[in-house]
Amino acid sequence: MISLARRFAFTSTAALLFASAIAACSGTTGSPLPGNPQSSAAGARLQNKDGILKPALIATEFTTGITPNSNPHGITPGPGGMWFTQTGSNQIGRISPQGVVTEFFAPTNGVNNIVEGPDGNLWFTQTGADSIGRMTPRGTVTLFSAGNEAYGPWDITNGSDGNLWFTYRSPSTTNAIGRITTSGSVTLFTNGLSPGDVAVHDISEGPDGRVWFTEEFGNRIGAITTSGTITEYSNGISAGAGLVDITAGPDGNVWFTENSINKIGRITTGGTVTEFSHGISPNAEPGSITQSHGYVWFTEQGASNVGVATTSGQIREFPIPAQLGADIAAAPSGILWITDYTGSGIVQVK
Repeated sequence: MISLARRFAFTSTAALLFASAIAACSGTTGSPLPGNPQSSAAGARLQNKDGILKPALIATEFTTGITPNSNPHGITPGPGGMWFTQTGSNQIGRISPQGVVTEFFAPTNGVNNIVEGPDGNLWFTQTGADSIGRMTPRGTVTLFSAGNEAYGPWDITNGSDGNLWFTYRSPSTTNAIGRITTSGSVTLFTNGLSPGDVAVHDISEGPDGRVWFTEEFGNRIGAITTSGTITEYSNGISAGAGLVDITAGPDGNVWFTENSINKIGRITTGGTVTEFSHGISPNAEPGSITQSHGYVWFTEQGASNVGVATTSGQIREFPIPAQLGADIAAAPSGILWITDYTGSGIVQVK
């Protein structure tokens, strides 16, 4: 049974003006959609046939089949739909494009973030168990130790080298960036990271072959080569930014959220930073970030909005009447999926 527990059309009063502004700005529009715009999938995409953001989007929250108080957290596309972690119940769920949920149990505590690996399996971090987990699409789990800390792996992503990369966050020792092969061999890299508890947070494969990550307390953006060379960037980042999530953008740059100062940022692969705040509501607290069809999308945890930015930094918000908790990700179709951490639901935006 599919539960359309909450279904809303959400618009901005200035959305039509925003769409017009996007169309008028050369080089800042989203790319036209691939394929035939009259196909049955066209209505499920976030742009119209001219490649312009739709003035009204539909949000549907699915709750049936999700364990109550399971606190959905990380989410990623994978075999058969979107896969998400449930930190409150120690489960991993899969939701189909139609909203049908299947849950799988993980063997220990602390499931956190998740990504589909190059081997077709789901890879996830277990912060409380200090391990990296591998789950087959049928639900068979194998755990690999990532160290000996009570607090450890946080976020995880694919690397250009065919391995998985993760942030290793340790208040008691030096933070690290980790690499794990698909056979489970772990290497931690620390050389080049600033000392102290910089709180390495989220991580993403970049457009330049490096893996990029945020330092929440260190107030820096870092990048690591597949051989383990780390470079940190801080110029242009406001003090106390509260760097959280990060993603490769549609423009060949890297984009990130600045939760504490109500901004999002863009950094070139050479390290030039630009911050954007115009169009973001006060106390919105940008959280998770992704890209879809030529735009950058981000959640606003303090305002329960989803924000969208052009690659030139024009920002518009759309309210969603749900508590957006942790993560946002795009399906291959371009449809957005967002975890509702507090409401134990998954929100589909199209």
